[in-house]
Amino acid sequence: MTENNNVEIQTSDANGIRKGYLFLSFIPFAIVMAVQTATTLPGVILAMIDMNKEGLPMELSVMMEIFNKKYAVAGYVAYCVICIAIFIPWYYKGIVKKSPKVDYRKALGIQPVAVAFTLLVGLFFVIVGFFVIADTVFPNAMNRYYEFAQMSSLGTNMAITLIYGDLLGPVTEELCFRGLMYGLLEKSRIHYLLAILIQGLLFGILHMNLVQGIYAFFLGSILCYIRYRYKTVIITIGAHIIFNIFGTSVEMAMDSAGVTNMQKLIFASVAAVISVILLVVLVKDKKSYLKEPEDTKALS
Repeated sequence: MTENNNVEIQTSDANGIRKGYLFLSFIPFAIVMAVQTATTLPGVILAMIDMNKEGLPMELSVMMEIFNKKYAVAGYVAYCVICIAIFIPWYYKGIVKKSPKVDYRKALGIQPVAVAFTLLVGLFFVIVGFFVIADTVFPNAMNRYYEFAQMSSLGTNMAITLIYGDLLGPVTEELCFRGLMYGLLEKSRIHYLLAILIQGLLFGILHMNLVQGIYAFFLGSILCYIRYRYKTVIITIGAHIIFNIFGTSVEMAMDSAGVTNMQKLIFASVAAVISVILLVVLVKDKKSYLKEPEDTKALS
């Protein structure tokens, strides 16, 4: 299905970049930030009221503990449901229906799915190795990250982990960043690599701390390259879910099993080699959509 140019936003500069789509591409990020604030703020306020009633010290860690136990699940689910309800029709009507039809038997074949999922598993182990090195080189930054992670309750609160961290969160983020944001950046006709980097940077900023933001940038960029190659977020949603499941369960299992830092570095080294090989396979995959349609072609 080709795009209907009668309804396209045509404003562009001398280089052919469509400024209207460039502006619109940042709207999904703004929606995510606004909805997340609006759905979690009431729980934070209620947690502070509980602290005052119980005479507890007004400390961030205490407030987050109460918030996570009593209000976080409702807030995070509301955030995801609202965003998904906004993004699915927007993505379908604004991106899918106005783009050339995707052959999902091709895009979701055995090789693309296997490569994408294995690549994200490899990235997980590479990040585990990165954490081992960072713990030694940047101990203060890592301590702040661990404190932040503990306050978020991902990995410790099972309900938050399963409902938000492993399912609704990845769906929301993929629709926002790889679905709408990248789709609109692609329509703006900026170079596809610049579009990938922009959405990756904002995906890192979304995570609100330096350490997680760094690896989220790389995660988002790799997911977006997969999106660019296969023209669908379905495969990136699945890969993102796999990555988060490994991040919230496999790492704890490794620690419980007594896996040493040296062993983690070995795993990371092997995973890095496998990931590079998989990236080469992805780049050379003749089954992916190598030729972009004229209307969405990125300018070099």
